[in-house]
Amino acid sequence: MNKTDFDQLLTEYRRTAIPALPISFPSNVLREIRMRRAEATTDWVSMLFSCLRPGMVAASLSVALVVGVLAPGFTRANDNASAAAGLGLNVFSSSSSTFPSSLHR
Repeated sequence: MNKTDFDQLLTEYRRTAIPALPISFPSNVLREIRMRRAEATTDWVSMLFSCLRPGMVAASLSVALVVGVLAPGFTRANDNASAAAGLGLNVFSSSSSTFPSSLHR
């Protein structure tokens, strides 16, 4: 396509009248916006409910039950270990590993 053909096409397009929009165009646009918003909300809600299948609920409850039963045992074990260590006052004793070697006799 050469330049003169292209110029002739542009001239024809300029002369062509733009068709008028239908009267119901604004209401059609608003209806389409409402429908797409409703679809987006429905997708989010359906995704939430798809996660709430009976198998998923049972698995979540069983994990929560196991963690609830085992967690106090772990904290008791940590409390016993810290109680056995005492208050950490051994740093003031003569056999402390934190004393400089020059102080040991």
